[in-house]
Amino acid sequence: MISTRYVDEMSKYARWQNDIIYQLCEDIGQSQRERDRGLYFGSIHNTLDHICVVNRAILTFLNGALPIQNPPGHVVWPNWEDLKSVRLAQDNELSAGAGEWTKAWLAEETVTYDRSAPDLPAVPRWIMVVQLFNHQTHHRSQVTSALHAMGVDYGTTDIPWRPGAGFFVA
Repeated sequence: MISTRYVDEMSKYARWQNDIIYQLCEDIGQSQRERDRGLYFGSIHNTLDHICVVNRAILTFLNGALPIQNPPGHVVWPNWEDLKSVRLAQDNELSAGAGEWTKAWLAEETVTYDRSAPDLPAVPRWIMVVQLFNHQTHHRSQVTSALHAMGVDYGTTDIPWRPGAGFFVA
């Protein structure tokens, strides 16, 4: 079982990493973001879109509803400005959750969707929260690998070095 402190730290970490990655992606421009780089979702833009699609689905599950289903590979936010706005809204929702989600709420089960299961499995919300943060990290690493291949210095991704974490003095 995770704690509300975990949600708080991970929401701050995710925002920090998202801020960095989106600024770098802003700097490289649209043609570089949309170029097929052989990533699982093709381009950097499509990978970032996928993160937001799954975030939306998990946040919907957490609120006790079933999310909109999209065909695999469908880009929901093809416009960069729209994608940036969605990502900021999701980061804000996670930050708010860090202050609002109680240990009891995190322990409650919520219905999820599994394409391979005929029924709707229920899992504790905390499992879905961990999945959300894990999923983001997994796909951001694909983007950072693409940026690295382009010669873009991404910097650190280590949680203890998050600005404001208070673990180390810069």
